[in-house]
Amino acid sequence: MKTTRNVIWVMIATISTLWFAVEPQFFTSNNLFEWRSAIIQYSGILSLILMSITMILAMRLSVIENWLSGMDKAYRIHKWLGISSIALGISHWLWYQIPKWLVMAGILTRPARQHDSKPAATEFSWNAWVNNLHGFAENIGEWGFYLLLALLMISLWATVKYKPFKLSHRLMSVAYLLIVVHSVLLLKHAYWGEPIYYLTLGFAFIGSIAAMYSLLGFVGRSNRHAAVVVSTRYFPQAETMELILKPNSAWQGHTAGQFAYLQFGNEDPHPFTFVSSTNDPEIRFLIKALGDFTTGLYERVKIGDAVTVEGPYGRVNFGLNKPQIWIAGGVGITAFFAILETLKGKTNHPQIDLFYCNRGIDNHLADELYSLTQQAGVRLNVIDTLHSPRLNIDYIATQCGNVNDYDFYFCGPEIFSKTLTKALATCHFNIEKSYHEELFVMR
Repeated sequence: MKTTRNVIWVMIATISTLWFAVEPQFFTSNNLFEWRSAIIQYSGILSLILMSITMILAMRLSVIENWLSGMDKAYRIHKWLGISSIALGISHWLWYQIPKWLVMAGILTRPARQHDSKPAATEFSWNAWVNNLHGFAENIGEWGFYLLLALLMISLWATVKYKPFKLSHRLMSVAYLLIVVHSVLLLKHAYWGEPIYYLTLGFAFIGSIAAMYSLLGFVGRSNRHAAVVVSTRYFPQAETMELILKPNSAWQGHTAGQFAYLQFGNEDPHPFTFVSSTNDPEIRFLIKALGDFTTGLYERVKIGDAVTVEGPYGRVNFGLNKPQIWIAGGVGITAFFAILETLKGKTNHPQIDLFYCNRGIDNHLADELYSLTQQAGVRLNVIDTLHSPRLNIDYIATQCGNVNDYDFYFCGPEIFSKTLTKALATCHFNIEKSYHEELFVMR
């Protein structure tokens, strides 16, 4: 993630440098309206480029997942780049509106309008055509901005149900295309032919392809497989359902720690982590009742039902070259079942300690986990937070010794991970190198 952040900052610095090259008067001018014009262009260009990247990340392409080390990482970057681009969009809108409001209130005086230098005669007809569309571009951009802002609020509202969340993300592609039209038509004529102009057009073009790809329903289509429900089981104390599917012959298998999107009938697809072994012809999931979709799923799904499996996704790599500490919070235990299945009978690996934390432990699930860890040569610690204190670094150190001797693998709630990494930082633990996690929250 650190490398990705550095790449993004280098890209922003490059964009800024190319923009400064066409706005050399920015630091020398004392005219508010010249600053306004320049900042409107800069914030608009940067917002469009970041938004274009979010559109590309949403395509669920394997090349992107490989580069970012997992689809969960791609979606986390997608989320924060989306928020950043809209924050820049708000800045862009305010720089346009506030001086205009101050002029209307008589606080500021608008200077005489200055036109860009006249383009060559061969470009004049194109220039006139673009100028005639300025009013249209301003209106369409404003409506696109309002739509995007409303959709962001829906997406970030944690209590919103999945279907409105899914619809809001689909409509974001529409808002993006409106903003592309606005941005391209309103680029300053002084930028035409400059590197910043071609860079902006390039991102707008690729981002538009990604938006259409999403609107036409192509996301994940080539990675879908038909499957049939073989069996189901319910663990009432853990409020968790076991689901076993038989995929079609095109299924190429998965690796430990990966997940897939499951679609039941006309329901929207939802992501779940594989529990089954990588060599098992059937695929198994443990699905906890956490939201409007998963609650009551056990009662809705029957043996013989058709299910669409999209995946696998994820790039969690359980390297076994040094001792490890695995920490699972709640349904995060599913990420470790598959690797435990893989390690059955292989006891010559370095020491591995698994800490499973949950509010209420189902005896059947705990017994299965205990049996698996025994066969895999993994030490198991089960912590029921209904009756025991929450897991902390001091307790882990008591059980395992110096935490700096281990690689940590975590899967569970985000707030749990933040608490652990904060405590590990006080131990001078190399979090960037030795702390691995699946980013559990993908919305």
